[in-house]
Amino acid sequence: MEARFYDYVVLGSGIAGLTFALHAARHGTVAVVCKAGAAETNTAYAQGGIAAVLSTLDSFEEHVQDTLTAGAGLCDEAAVRFLVAQAPEAIQWLQQQGVVFDSNGNSEIALGLEGGHSRKRIAHVKDHTGLSIQQVLVAAAQRQENITFLEHRMGTELLTSRGNGGSCCYGVRVLDLNTDTQQTLLAKAVVLATGGAGQVFQHTTNPAIATGDGLAMAYRAGAAVSDMEFFQFHPTALYQPDSNETFLITEALRGAGAELVLPDGSRFMHEVHPLGSLAPRDIVARAVYRQMQLHNSPCLYLDARHLPADHVRKQFPSINAKCKSIGIAVEQDLIPIVPAAHYQCGGLQTDLHGCTTIAGLYAIGEVACTGVHGANRLASNSLLEGVVFGRSAARHSLRWQQAQLGPQPELPPVIPGVLQPAAMAQPDVAHLRTRLRELLWEKVGIVRNPDKLEQALHQVAELEEQLENESALSTATAAVQELRNLLTVATLVIQACLRRSECVGGHYVEADSVVAVC
Repeated sequence: MEARFYDYVVLGSGIAGLTFALHAARHGTVAVVCKAGAAETNTAYAQGGIAAVLSTLDSFEEHVQDTLTAGAGLCDEAAVRFLVAQAPEAIQWLQQQGVVFDSNGNSEIALGLEGGHSRKRIAHVKDHTGLSIQQVLVAAAQRQENITFLEHRMGTELLTSRGNGGSCCYGVRVLDLNTDTQQTLLAKAVVLATGGAGQVFQHTTNPAIATGDGLAMAYRAGAAVSDMEFFQFHPTALYQPDSNETFLITEALRGAGAELVLPDGSRFMHEVHPLGSLAPRDIVARAVYRQMQLHNSPCLYLDARHLPADHVRKQFPSINAKCKSIGIAVEQDLIPIVPAAHYQCGGLQTDLHGCTTIAGLYAIGEVACTGVHGANRLASNSLLEGVVFGRSAARHSLRWQQAQLGPQPELPPVIPGVLQPAAMAQPDVAHLRTRLRELLWEKVGIVRNPDKLEQALHQVAELEEQLENESALSTATAAVQELRNLLTVATLVIQACLRRSECVGGHYVEADSVVAVC
């Protein structure tokens, strides 16, 4: 099987990957590797919006300080300032691609408010901002002759070589999920835009494809990882005990005035934080978790009954339709909610250009740790991060690929994939994966305990050993590869939690078996 060569190979077709691809395509050929279809990404599930200073009542400094505060003082301030300063230009670029943000009637972008923000600065498209951006960027990329979409393919191994300057990435092996065959893609620059790893937890707002593939693959290749203890839990996922899916209730609904309430309808968040239901997400998620425990309730509620019904139907059509489909009328019923794993704040260490610690390998979007989020991400900074760092990485990679004029390194032999024989025993991946996700939710979730973290580390190692023993004589299917990646991510998260003993941001530690007040 011959290897294919492109100037750039991008794994992931969300906002970060497609921003990179659209900029890089002006200078060379780009392969965009998609685990599912091109439109199935974390970006497509982002309801709220994208943060930027677009009002004279706002300022870069206020956006910076809000981000630093949400990150509990652990952000890289230089990275935050880099992000915030480029936000208005990022919005303009998205508009140039065809994104139509909601307007206020004066031909200006209507700005919403979300938790942790001191000003209205959230540009949005109703309650489906990410989906609208995804559709526009996919269409723009499909019009580019230099961009090739390779759908239903999963990265399995980075190709690296070592020299005097350290490791260098020159390609990636991918598994064709339709044929179970391996393919080799060579490039002068490889870009990981594979999103997060929310599927490591039992309850998550992330789609099924979010299994930490890029992170695990790069870690195995020797890339440095940071801040994996900081996993953000969104406080308001729709509570559906009989459903396998987790539907997000955007924070923008609270920004419009909805309030978190107890089962009896009483409000409680202003007793926890001055910003009430719009406090930073880590604070709100823990408060919801605590009240669920105190009231022995499987969920709490979001109260939007006092809001104008027409406004809710117009501005939040997806939420209104979803609630209606399960018998909830938002104008007269409380909306049941529970916290769920939402965003991976840590990831592969990068600089302001998306460069990892392996030359020629870039990481952008949720898979990367740019230092912007610190201990907890400020709402609606993630879509922004994808555009800003996607553009920055594309500019840097142009200089990098222009410098790669020498002979390509000798390739290791290509390993062709084979179809799985029906009679060959397969490990019980589904069972092991369920055990892993339940374990992480119970012992490495919203509130943590040192003893439980130690137990979880040993149990993950046992699951890993069991998988390797059961899969030793079978072909490595996509399901096996995903579980290996999730186990790698789980280990990294737990180890990072054990290294950090204090409560900060998304990492919250119990004291004496009672929820600590840190």
